[in-house]
Amino acid sequence: MTSPSNFSDQSERFDDYPQNLDKLFQSFEMIAALAEEEVRQQKIREASAAFRISEVSYRKQLKRYLCSKNHQTKEKLDAPMPNPFSFLDAKVSDFVDALKEVSLVKLATVLGESALLFAMISYIVTIPSRQQQGIQKAREILLQSSDRKYDESRVAALKMLDKRCAGNPGLVSPNAYLANLEIAGCFRWSLTPLSLAQGSFRTWQPMDLSYSDFKEANLSNAQLSGANLEGSNFSGANLQNVNLSGVNLRGANLTNADLSRANLTGANLEGAILDGANLYGAQVSQANLAKASLVETKAPWSYFDGANFYRAKLNRANFNRSDLKNADFYKANLEYATLRFTDLRGRTRLLGAKLRGADFWGARWENIFQIKRGKNWQATKLSPNWEQKVTLGMLPELRIGLIKPQEKSSLFKAYELGMRRAANRRVDIWGFESKGGVMEEAATIDNMIELGMDAIILRPSDPVNSLPAMKKASEAGLVIITVDSCLEREIAEDVASACFDTNSEKMGYDSGVYLTQWAKQNLISRQAPKSKPINIALVDGATYDRNYPYLQGILAAMDKSDLSWKTVASVGVAHHYDGDKVAEILEAAPEIKILWGGSNLATKVAVETVERLDLEDQVKVFGILDLSREQAERLLDSTNPLQSIIDQSGVQTGKQATQRAIAVLRGEVAGEVYEENIVDHRLLTQDDTEQVRKLLNEAGSL
Repeated sequence: MTSPSNFSDQSERFDDYPQNLDKLFQSFEMIAALAEEEVRQQKIREASAAFRISEVSYRKQLKRYLCSKNHQTKEKLDAPMPNPFSFLDAKVSDFVDALKEVSLVKLATVLGESALLFAMISYIVTIPSRQQQGIQKAREILLQSSDRKYDESRVAALKMLDKRCAGNPGLVSPNAYLANLEIAGCFRWSLTPLSLAQGSFRTWQPMDLSYSDFKEANLSNAQLSGANLEGSNFSGANLQNVNLSGVNLRGANLTNADLSRANLTGANLEGAILDGANLYGAQVSQANLAKASLVETKAPWSYFDGANFYRAKLNRANFNRSDLKNADFYKANLEYATLRFTDLRGRTRLLGAKLRGADFWGARWENIFQIKRGKNWQATKLSPNWEQKVTLGMLPELRIGLIKPQEKSSLFKAYELGMRRAANRRVDIWGFESKGGVMEEAATIDNMIELGMDAIILRPSDPVNSLPAMKKASEAGLVIITVDSCLEREIAEDVASACFDTNSEKMGYDSGVYLTQWAKQNLISRQAPKSKPINIALVDGATYDRNYPYLQGILAAMDKSDLSWKTVASVGVAHHYDGDKVAEILEAAPEIKILWGGSNLATKVAVETVERLDLEDQVKVFGILDLSREQAERLLDSTNPLQSIIDQSGVQTGKQATQRAIAVLRGEVAGEVYEENIVDHRLLTQDDTEQVRKLLNEAGSL
C-alpha cells in the first residue's frame, strides 16, 4: 500500500480510469485509517490534486465510498463541505445517487461530477428522440396487428402510448380481443396564461383514439375513461361493464353493441348511433345524447338521471323500469317506445316530444302536466286512474305473481303462504297455475306480462330453455325471482334480480347424518356385530338436475359414517306411478330395512308404497320432504314408517322472495344486480314431536 506521504508524487494524469481505479480506492482506505484530523485534511488536499479531482468532489466520493464499505465508526469528516447551492448542482447530485442505486457507485466515484453532468445532460437531451422512437414503434405494432384477434403486443403498445401522452387516431382493430384494457389518459405540463392564472401547471389530456375501428371487438370490463373515442366504430362490440364515464363518443357508431352494465356517466354521445344496442342496467346519468339515435335500443333497468335527449330518435326503444328522473326529452321522438314502470319524476321534460303509441303503463310522474306537453299524448298507454294517483301522490299498487304447478304441492302452498305474509294493502299476490314444461311456462309468463304484473316468482322448468321467456319478462319491466333454483350468474344478471334456494347437498347430507344416528340406536344392537352392513335402498329423484345434489349429500354422509352400508337397490322416481318400481325392489329384496327418498315426490312415493305393502314394521323411510299437515301427522305417529324429513322452509322462502321483489319495485335496492340467497332448511323427526307441532302451527293449514 502506498504511504500517505507519497500522494504528491502521484502526478500522472488520472485519465485512464481502469488502471488507476485501485490506486484511488487505496487512497480512500489510507485516509480512513488516519487518526489525526489535521493530517487527514492535508492528505485529502494532496490526493485530490494528485488525481486531478476537485477537493469537493474527492470529499464526496470518499464519503460515499466509506458508506458503501459499511464503516461502523463515526466518520471524522467534520470539515465544512459545500452543499449544492444551485438547481443544476442539486440535479447532478441526484443523478449520482440514481447511478448508485443501479450498482454504478464505482463509476460515480471515478468519473467525478463533471463527467456525470455531461452524461446526464446527454441523457436528458436525447429523451425526446428516444420517446419518439418508442411511440413510432408502438404505432407500427398497432398497424401490424390490425388483422389479428389476439395480440398481447397490441395491448402493450396502447398502454405505452397512453403513458407517453401519445395517441393513435384511426386505430384499426376490428374483432380484437381487448378485454380489461386500461386507458387512463395523462397529464401534460402547461405554462399558458390561463394555467399561470389558475396556479395549475398540469392539464389532463385523454388518449386520442378518435375515428378508430373497434367493430365487433371485445372490450368487456375495459377502463376507457381516459380515451377520446369521437367518431369511432363500435358496432356489434362487446362493451359489457366497460367504463366510459366522461368519454367523448360524439358521433360514434354503437349499433347493436352490448353495453350492459356499462358506465357512461357524463359521456358525450351527441349524434351517436346506438340503434339496437343493449344498455341493460347501464349507468348513463348526466350523459349528453342530444340528436343521438337509439332506435329499438334495449335499456331496461338503466339509469339516465339528468340525461339530455334533445331531439334524439328513441322510436321503439325499451326503457322499462329505468330511472329517467330529471331527463330532458325536448322534441325527442318516443313513438312506440316502452317506458313501463319508469321513474319520470323530478324535472323530466317531454315538451314537444312525439309520444304516439308510447307505453307509459305504471310510470311514476312528478305531475300530470309532464306528459301533456308532449305531442299525441292521448295516443299513449297509461295505467287506469293514473292522474288521480299522481295528484294524490299514491304509491303504485304492486302485483306479484307465483307460477305454480296444477297438481297440489305442499312446497308451493308454503311459498304462497309466505308471499301473502310479506304482502301489505298495496301489494296483491296472484297465483298462476301452469301445466308444467317450458312451453306452458312461457305462455303463463306472456299472460302475466299482458296483465301488467310487477314481479314473477317461479321455479324455472328448465335452467336453460326457460331463459328466453324470463328474459322477455325482464325486458318488459317485471322483476324475476326464482325459488328452489339459482341460475348461473353469467346468464342470470340480465334476467333475474335474485334467487332463493336451499343448500340441496347439505340437505341430503344432514338427512344422512340423522339416518346414521338412528341406525346406531335401532339397528346395530339387532345386527351385531357392528361391522355387519346395513341394507338400504335409494329412491332418488335425480332424473331432474335440481335433485341430484340430494343424492350426493346422502352418499357423502354414508361414506363419512363409521357404519357399514350396503346399497341393495337404487331406483329413480319421476312420477306418482313409479311406486310400482319401489314395490318391485322391496318384494325382490326383503332384507332392505331402510328406504331413502331423494326428493319430495320420491320420499312421498316411498312412504305410500311401504304403507300399501304393509311393511311398516320392517322398512323405515327417511328423505327430503316438505312439511305439510299430512306429513306432520305421519311424523307424530310412532307406528308410521316415515322417520324424518328435510323441509325446505317454503314459507320463509316465499316471504323473503316477496320482500326482495317489493324492495326492488320500490327502488330500495337495485333490480339489475343479481343476488343469491340461501334459506336454512329444517330437519324434522319422530324424535322431536314438539318441533313438528310448533312448525305445523306456524305453517297454518298447509
